[in-house]
Amino acid sequence: MATIGIDATALAIPACGGIGASQYHAMRALAELDTPHRFVLYAAGPPLVPFSGRPLDLGWPLRLGAGLAARSNILWMQTGVNRLLVEDGVDVFWAPRHLLPFRARGIAKVATVHDFWERYYPGQQPWLNRTANRLLIAKVMAHADVVVTPSVATARDAARFGRVAPGRLRVVPWGVNPSVFRPLPAARIAEVLARLGVESPYLLSLDVFNPRKNFGAVLEAVSRLPQGSGRPLTVVGIGRPRKTASSAAFRAQAVSLGLRARLRVLDDVGSEDLVALYCGALAFVYPSVYEGFGLPLLEAMACGCPVITSDRSSLPEVAGDAALLVDPLRPNQLAEAIARVATEPGEHARLAAAGSARVFKFTWRRTAEGMLAAFEQALAALAGRER
Repeated sequence: MATIGIDATALAIPACGGIGASQYHAMRALAELDTPHRFVLYAAGPPLVPFSGRPLDLGWPLRLGAGLAARSNILWMQTGVNRLLVEDGVDVFWAPRHLLPFRARGIAKVATVHDFWERYYPGQQPWLNRTANRLLIAKVMAHADVVVTPSVATARDAARFGRVAPGRLRVVPWGVNPSVFRPLPAARIAEVLARLGVESPYLLSLDVFNPRKNFGAVLEAVSRLPQGSGRPLTVVGIGRPRKTASSAAFRAQAVSLGLRARLRVLDDVGSEDLVALYCGALAFVYPSVYEGFGLPLLEAMACGCPVITSDRSSLPEVAGDAALLVDPLRPNQLAEAIARVATEPGEHARLAAAGSARVFKFTWRRTAEGMLAAFEQALAALAGRER
């Protein structure tokens, strides 16, 4: 039996993003496995269930920070955590978001690196933040016994940017929760669409204020749909406005393309409303130019929604043959894919069925089993060094 310490600082805010949500679901799955290992959580502030505001519900021991050091996750990880790890007899420490206690000795270390988007699109982050993140992630990859990535594409980036040897890399894909993301009754879908003011048929896109998600390409593609592509499509985009991006730019683009009346931009919605939007969409269109994994693809597929996505980074390995892959920088390709789904009922049905089948390859239980294997690999590496 091993005592496994886990950094839970990413869960200290309700809207912790995909990284926090993936960590939470992986931990839930770990808790459900039949394993003799003991788990202990470490956080500078009280961790929460992602996107809920509720206290974490795992039942594992929780060690909270105190004093001035606890005001900074990074500072606390390098000071207060070290003593606690010794007190708790931790054998291996898992950093789900690149925060490792570098000074801890005699402890195996596992770090998850989710993506390297700042390497490909550095302009999306201020210079100081970008530099600090690069240095921190590089140091984490150098110190970790095992570096976990959610995709083969990200593992290649870890080898390229962090010079991580293949023997220290392990790919552990994320999963999808079928009890949350699943087909809904038509009446439930209609109720949500009416409340949100969404008119069918529509295309759905997520995180639209993030420039990497390339939402403008969706509008451009819809404007290029050929005559005879069926009823006019509404374009529904979901996301939180950013300091550097608001809906004004999209609305101006929609006006210039003649799509003003067919654009609906929503703030973040709850999970049940999101499921209904997936279920009711003609297609989920995700022409992102870079992803470390691409969890929304699986969410849409689990809801029976056809998927159109990019042919680059990790997205092809997540989508497999269950999606239409396009060059995200060529709106004509995207328009052709949308037209296929809109005008060919057989293609729409094929994609929906293929997606529903593909999600069974991605479960949080498999994610948890992959993490257990990573912990054991790290313990073996530590034992080898000690010998």
